[in-house]
Amino acid sequence: MAKFFSVLMVCLCFLNCTKKENTIQNTPYVISKHSIISNISNKPRDTNIPPPPPLPGGVAYGTNTFIIDNNSKIYYFQREKIGRVCITEPLDTIPYFINLQPKDLIEIPPIALSEFIKLNHKDNFRNITIISSKLDTLKSENYFNLIKAIESYLKEKDLYFIRRTTQEEDTVLKYKKNNEPYYSDIIKWDRNRIKFPLIKPKLNH
Repeated sequence: MAKFFSVLMVCLCFLNCTKKENTIQNTPYVISKHSIISNISNKPRDTNIPPPPPLPGGVAYGTNTFIIDNNSKIYYFQREKIGRVCITEPLDTIPYFINLQPKDLIEIPPIALSEFIKLNHKDNFRNITIISSKLDTLKSENYFNLIKAIESYLKEKDLYFIRRTTQEEDTVLKYKKNNEPYYSDIIKWDRNRIKFPLIKPKLNH
């Protein structure tokens, strides 16, 4: 009887630890409680190296960007390698217009997240991954699975960040979901939320 009781106690302790671990891992992330674009990687790093500053608007999309929609569906688009980033004062964090198109957005089935990230994370340069959300609080199973998959393939210099979706992402995603023709030059862009450093679509007044 004593032996059975000891085994039972060990099992209960193990279950309790597992429950605590899952609770920690599945803690909801509230974007508004953090800086506008903040590094949230849990990978151990050299404590003598200061954390990276917020990303400037010119590279707010990183090399890999995942969009979590209101219904927790996950979309993805990719950009080319980002070179050295020069930080100037004051820091300009307004996202740049990147001429994103509905065809650029790929819906990723939750079951394929891990394999998809494995195939799209490159070994020959620093991967800067962005998770953008239309919701302020992230707590869906798809979000937690996405974080777990990203963490699994982070290299030493890779980074990932969480932020709210940009005006351009929201607009393009809307047109994609509605399967409507998209023309950036007819959109009433809010210049307080987007910059046009290279391509300037016509604005309606």
